This record gives sequence, C-alpha cells and structure tokens, in this order.
Amino acid sequence: GLGIVVLAVSACTTVKNPTPTDPLEGFNRSMDSFNQVVDRVALKPAAQGYNAVVPEEIRGCVTNFFANLDDVASSLNNLLQLKPKQAFTDMCRVVINSTVGLLGLVDVATQFGIERTNEDFGQTLGYWGVGSGPYLVVPFLGPSTVRDLPARFVDSQVDPLSNHEPVDERLVATAVDAVDTRARLI
Repeated sequence: GLGIVVLAVSACTTVKNPTPTDPLEGFNRSMDSFNQVVDRVALKPAAQGYNAVVPEEIRGCVTNFFANLDDVASSLNNLLQLKPKQAFTDMCRVVINSTVGLLGLVDVATQFGIERTNEDFGQTLGYWGVGSGPYLVVPFLGPSTVRDLPARFVDSQVDPLSNHEPVDERLVATAVDAVDTRARLI
C-alpha cells in the first residue's frame, strides 16, 4: 500500500537533469512534499494539541524517558567507535537515570554533570570509513542519507522498546515519541 503510493508520487516528479550532488532530487522533492502534507495534516496538529493539554513538566519527563532509551544505543555506538570513555559515560547515564531518575523520567545524570554524547550507527559507519552516500528524504522520517537510513534500523533494534510486547503498546510509545519530538520543534 504505502510503497505503491511512494512510488507513484515519486514517478510524478522527475528531474530531467539530476545533479551529481543530489541524484535522487526528484524522489527527494516528492517525499519532502509528502512529509510536509503529513506534518500539516496530522503531526503538527497533534503536537500542538499535546503542547496545549500536557503540562510542560510532564512533557519534559516524556522527552527524558525517550532520551534515556537513546543513550543505550549511543553507548553501544561509542564502543563500536572505540570510544570506551564515552560508552561508559552513556551507560552511566542510563543506569543513573533509570534508577535515581525514575525509569528515565528525570535526567539526573545531566544534573550531575554527566553529558550525553548522542552517537548513532550512521556515525559508527562513518567512523569506519563508510561514506554517507546521497541525500535521501524518507517518508515519515524526513532527511537522511543512504548510509544513515539502514543505520536507523540498527539503532532501533538496540532500543529497549524495539521488541516490547504487545505490539500495540510499542506503537503507542513510538507515536508518543514522534509527537513529543515534533512538539519540541514548535
């Protein structure tokens, strides 16, 4: 279903002479247009409603919870980049925030001066010499590169919620994370 829609939309916008710096320009423009419509019709209104209804303190807890989960992948990626000190720092963040910070709802580690490093598998691939490849706009996910798109999948598999059952709870968590992220961008 969605794949057919994406192919149909991308076929409608071709670029006669794509530039070497953006060989996927026609596809990227189509996906950007698609993403803008999704944002205008669904994501931005949901984020605005979330900001209007959910108190700032609770939104902060939601942001902290998902950032704490991201620190797990960041720690692993630091290890894969041969940065043991940063890997240890991120894992300390996870332990501190998951315990003292009430399952990550409070970012106690930052209050203690332990800063997040934000490493992902795309950066790990880059560390090991894999080029980024062409710019790529992904439906629902936005800007990326050919290297970073599959890297997002790898990072998602490290996420503690990636195999959470039942699936509907995992989907709700993913939706809340997306709305929270969009709400912070308003």
